[in-house]
Amino acid sequence: MNPPLPVDGRAIALQALSGQTPHRTPLALLTWGFDYTWKPARIEPWQLACGGSETWHRAHMAIFERHAPDVIYYDGAGAGLKEPTLLDDTGESWLVRDNNTGVTYELIKKSCTLREINTGRKTCDPVGSIATRADADRLVGEAGGWGQTYLKGLRRLITELGDHALVLAHHSPGYICACYAFGFEPAMEAMLENPELFTYVCDLYAASDEQRMRELKEAGAQAVFIADSWASCDIISPAMFERFALPYQRSLVETAQRHGLKAVLWNLGDVRPILSLEAALPVDAFAFEQPRKGIPMSLKLVRDAFGSRRCLFGNLDSEMLLWRNDPGEIRAAVREQAVQSGAGAPFIHNQGSPIPSNIEPGAVDAILRAAREIAAR
Repeated sequence: MNPPLPVDGRAIALQALSGQTPHRTPLALLTWGFDYTWKPARIEPWQLACGGSETWHRAHMAIFERHAPDVIYYDGAGAGLKEPTLLDDTGESWLVRDNNTGVTYELIKKSCTLREINTGRKTCDPVGSIATRADADRLVGEAGGWGQTYLKGLRRLITELGDHALVLAHHSPGYICACYAFGFEPAMEAMLENPELFTYVCDLYAASDEQRMRELKEAGAQAVFIADSWASCDIISPAMFERFALPYQRSLVETAQRHGLKAVLWNLGDVRPILSLEAALPVDAFAFEQPRKGIPMSLKLVRDAFGSRRCLFGNLDSEMLLWRNDPGEIRAAVREQAVQSGAGAPFIHNQGSPIPSNIEPGAVDAILRAAREIAAR
């Protein structure tokens, strides 16, 4: 049985993002790309991975109708109106043609990895070898906006959900965009050996921030999820963070707010040594990852740094906790997060990482039930 749909999800989420205490704690379910979202949509992963705008819209609506969160993460609207064609099913993977781009992909079933058949490229692969500014100009190109397909899908979702849920679009600072453009190891080397080139690439990406935040606002968005990674102290030193990552976080947060958007900053990994720097940013909310690599990232630790009037997003374990799918264990974890956040402090129930495809919808429902039980007390 599906939970009752919220009638005021958008309002209470915006209250929390404004540092207020709503009458119940909002719930956001962190999804990323097609991973997991295909399950509540009741379609095969390939149908969403290469899906057209209508399939993506139905998938976003399915998340809301199945789980009734107060915050929906918007993951785009595909590459156009056309739906994909399944060319082959080998048992281990699907061979799929995206009829909007003409590109043929292999989607590996076990890992949900999507790669182009002709080039072998995956979504987050480096853009190519960047050794000079000329390389960067050629491979990264000029800053641009979201494109009409993306914005039309965002506008439609916001309109149809109305007051029921806050739609949270996402963008990334120039730092992490540059890291992905170089690739992990070349990015780390560039920061140490050619920092001017690295920041040049960061600036190329950051040049689109103004246009993209303006477009989100014009599409009806009220908040943006700023997703950073490789910007924590299990990856780089605090000094490197302060030099390379922090300026682009600050710039994007300030740009979003200048356009009237609430800014939620998400940083992954070990942020303990840089919590004071993150807390000094004018973010409306801070989100962070569940404990990994033996790093005890507790909600209380982050609350102590950010104070009692700034909104935090929880860091429930989206992987092992939800995979075990023990309703009692999930309930206890949700309650513990509420305790660590502190009575009356603005807080949004959330996972520290996106929901993987191996998670059953019933485990996600258990988060909602626990959060609603706490709210009813």
